[in-house]
Amino acid sequence: MALAQPHRHPRTISIMKILALVWAITLGAIGQAATPPPSEVIVLCTMHQLHEEVSFYTYADLSSDIERLRPDVLAVELTPADLKAKTEQKNKREYQNSVYPLLQRHNWPTVALEPEDPRRSELIGLTQAAERSSGQTSPQKSETFGIYVEGLYKYLLATWHSPADVNASWTDHLFAVKHQFQNSLYGSREEQGWEGWNQYFLSQIMVAAKQNPGKRIVVIVGAEHGYWLRAHLREQPGIALLDAASLLR
Repeated sequence: MALAQPHRHPRTISIMKILALVWAITLGAIGQAATPPPSEVIVLCTMHQLHEEVSFYTYADLSSDIERLRPDVLAVELTPADLKAKTEQKNKREYQNSVYPLLQRHNWPTVALEPEDPRRSELIGLTQAAERSSGQTSPQKSETFGIYVEGLYKYLLATWHSPADVNASWTDHLFAVKHQFQNSLYGSREEQGWEGWNQYFLSQIMVAAKQNPGKRIVVIVGAEHGYWLRAHLREQPGIALLDAASLLR
C-alpha cells in the first residue's frame, strides 16, 4: 500500500519557491563573477621607416594616435631585451622617434611581442633559407616578387591618405594577398617562418589579455602584420577586437 504524502501548507510551498529562486539567482551571479570581462584589443599598424617619407602619418601623428586610443597596456614589436634597453631600431624607427618617448611620459605596462633566441633565430632562419634557396634555384621568382612588392608599395603610398587608411580592411586584404603570393613563391619554410612569427605575437597578446581582463591593449606592429593578427584575434575567447580604422577617423 502506498504511503500517504505529507501535507504541505501553501505558505511553506511559497517560501520554498522563494528560496529556490534566490538560490538560482545566487548561482547565476557566481557564474557571472567567475567569467572575467573581455580585454579590448586594438591593432595599430605602423609604417616603420616609411613614416619619414609621408606627411599623413608622421612620428608625431603616431604618438598622438597612440595616446588617443587610451591604452591600459601597450604591446610592441620588440624583443624583451630591446624593450628593456630602449634599443634604437634600424628599420622600426617609430620606436626611438615615438614609442620610447611615450613610454617615458606614461606609466603603461608594456609587453614585448618578439621572441628571443633560440626561437627568434629559428624563425628568421626559416625565411632566410627559403629566400636563399629560391634565389639559387629560381632567381626569376625573386625578381618577379621584387617587382610586385615595389608596385604594391607605390600603389599604397599613392592611395593611403591617413593612419586610418593604413589600418583599413582593404589594406589588410592587399597584404594578405601579398603574403599568399610570397608563400607560394618561396615555399613551406617561408610560410612556417611567417606563421610562426605571427603566432608568437598572438601568444604574447593572449597572455597580456589574460593578465589584464577588461583592460584595453594597444598592439603596435608593422602594417603587414595587421591582417593576420586581426583575423586571428577575432576568433579568440576573452577578446573584444576594436576597429582601429574607425577609431582613428
